[in-house]
Amino acid sequence: MKRTLVSVSMLACITALAGCGEPAPLSGETASTQPDPATTPPSADSAAAPPMPDTATSADAGATAATSEEKGALGVLNAINEHEIAVGTQAIEKGVSGEIADYARLMIKEHTENRDKTTTFGPDAHDKDAVIQKDKGSAELASLDKLNGDSYSKAYVDAMIKGHTDALTTLDSKLIPKATTQEVKDHLTATREHVANHLERAKSLGKQSP
Repeated sequence: MKRTLVSVSMLACITALAGCGEPAPLSGETASTQPDPATTPPSADSAAAPPMPDTATSADAGATAATSEEKGALGVLNAINEHEIAVGTQAIEKGVSGEIADYARLMIKEHTENRDKTTTFGPDAHDKDAVIQKDKGSAELASLDKLNGDSYSKAYVDAMIKGHTDALTTLDSKLIPKATTQEVKDHLTATREHVANHLERAKSLGKQSP
């Protein structure tokens, strides 16, 4: 009987020791579920962003590259445009009326549009002929400024007839012949049509003047 009890007791101890072979985890400790960073590919969000495309463009992108000679001719044209805008503004300020006032407003509008178009080709305002044209316009503007009333209105119309006649001559003999770039030549040719139209309108006003 004693041998049986000893055997049972020894078996119980062996079982207890076997259960103590694996230590229990600490309170709150769980098995790691994090993937191995060395073997895990980067996510789409963590991938390096591709470089931004270069959207910078030249200020002259899309504009026609005019030759230096063409830029000089265009500088002369813009000197004419600036003068017509200035004289038209002066005429309105001087109080011209009726069809003369309508004509002055038309000159301001159309020469402003032509100036803006001409500017896209890069005109050379410092070209020798452009400077001469600018000085000529300034002298005429100062001369007209001394007049008022009907005297001014008549002088303004006379100036428009002479000015547009001279502009046509300049376009035909100097500016258009210098154009070798097709876009510049087209612009100067279209300008000539407008100037011819302006001249005819001015002549019509001249016939109505007393």
